[in-house]
Amino acid sequence: MPKSYFLSKSKILSGLQCEKRLWLEVHKPELREDGAATQFKFSMGNNVGEVAQRLVPGGCLIDWGEGLSEALAETKRMIAESPKTPLFEATFSHAGVLIRADIFFKVRGGFRMVEVKGSTSVKDYYLNDCAVQYWVAKGSGYPIKAIELAHVDNSFVYQGDQNYQGILKHVDVTKEVLTLQKDVPKWVRRFKKILASPMPKIDVGDHCSDPYECPFCAHCWPEGPEYPLSILPRASQKLIESLNREGFEDIRDIPKGVLSSEKQELVRIVTISGKPFVSKELCGILSSLPFPRYYLDFETIGTAVPIWKGTRPYQVYLPFQWSCHIEDKSGNLRHEGYLDLAEKEPMRPLAEKMIKILGKKGAILTYSSFENSVLSTLADFLPDLSDDLVKLQKRIVDLLPIMRANYYHPDMLGSWSIKAVLPTIAPDLDYCDLQEVADGTAAQTAYSEALSLDTSDARRQELFDALWEYCKMDTWAMVKIVKNLSADGAV
Repeated sequence: MPKSYFLSKSKILSGLQCEKRLWLEVHKPELREDGAATQFKFSMGNNVGEVAQRLVPGGCLIDWGEGLSEALAETKRMIAESPKTPLFEATFSHAGVLIRADIFFKVRGGFRMVEVKGSTSVKDYYLNDCAVQYWVAKGSGYPIKAIELAHVDNSFVYQGDQNYQGILKHVDVTKEVLTLQKDVPKWVRRFKKILASPMPKIDVGDHCSDPYECPFCAHCWPEGPEYPLSILPRASQKLIESLNREGFEDIRDIPKGVLSSEKQELVRIVTISGKPFVSKELCGILSSLPFPRYYLDFETIGTAVPIWKGTRPYQVYLPFQWSCHIEDKSGNLRHEGYLDLAEKEPMRPLAEKMIKILGKKGAILTYSSFENSVLSTLADFLPDLSDDLVKLQKRIVDLLPIMRANYYHPDMLGSWSIKAVLPTIAPDLDYCDLQEVADGTAAQTAYSEALSLDTSDARRQELFDALWEYCKMDTWAMVKIVKNLSADGAV
């Protein structure tokens, strides 16, 4: 007799995205790799869920600490004995499908379910999510009068004191969910059959990242050419498809005269030669940068649930840290920075120290326009410091367009990001050596963890050290790039 597989709502949604993903989640979970961006999204979603619960007074959380059977029994008991108590994570099972409802209310003649999402709008695929919730709860014997989707309202402005009333916008999706009820049992039958069969053979494609980044991409994605066409700068899908039809898969296969873009042709030539391109002008450009030189980098955070008064959900360019390597005319270097995990609203002390350290003259070197945007945000947020911050902006020299116009190495694989450029100039430095925090998303995750009241002092110190070293690496990387490609000589 074939094995019968249980499904959860998340498994069904995985199957709707890709049946192979569903099969791997059940049979080969050890192959799963969730990137830093996915983990940060999970964290943000959990925060929104916690806030949603705090906005419902008198609610009761169905705890899974004692296992599935106890959660099912506790849900049933609470509904029977305390029907007016709102339930969080109410647990139901029907026809081999398990769900946990974010919020479950008793209303006249039945129940109302609320699914909480961290996005800022109702996505089409959320309706499938709600349809499964509705089908299982109703199949468990509970008449569902309405189902709502609560999503983040990004116009909400946090006024402090943990008051998040108004951060969620509730949308009734009952009508849309009812039209999908006939599909849910079909999904269940299909996916149970797939799980009882050999792994489906499904090629990679757009579905690997739509609507979510699949955690099995590293396993499924075929090994491609060493220099794929996709790394050509600003290459359209139309161009790539055209080159593929002509039999080209690797940039080195493309003959002279096919590419019309000057930058794409440069990448082709450098890739074939295996030798970096360094313009005759680059050394002079970098050597002429005025002193003192301030190599500046920010770390920022944009959370679903605002943590600072006067900010909005997912507001960008909100800094919590900066690093600056300072070089004088004699070539002497020192490092300054700001990071305070005990500061509840760091932007003012962060800005005040930065204004003092950066002084009134000298080049402020950044890599991309990001730092300029952060300074604009600070100027809006701190109007009394606006004049000083605007003066800093006028001193910025962005190294990214300079490097894009004057340098390319085949190992950069079509990217001029600092993480792509640095190893080609200073191979002794590697972001991969940074264990805890190695990119901006991981920095946001680390900072969020550090702010949590549940984080121990020892762990908070570990996170502080990791954040400090990561941000410091970004500014040291700029120092290495400028010094190693200028007349000043390597450092």
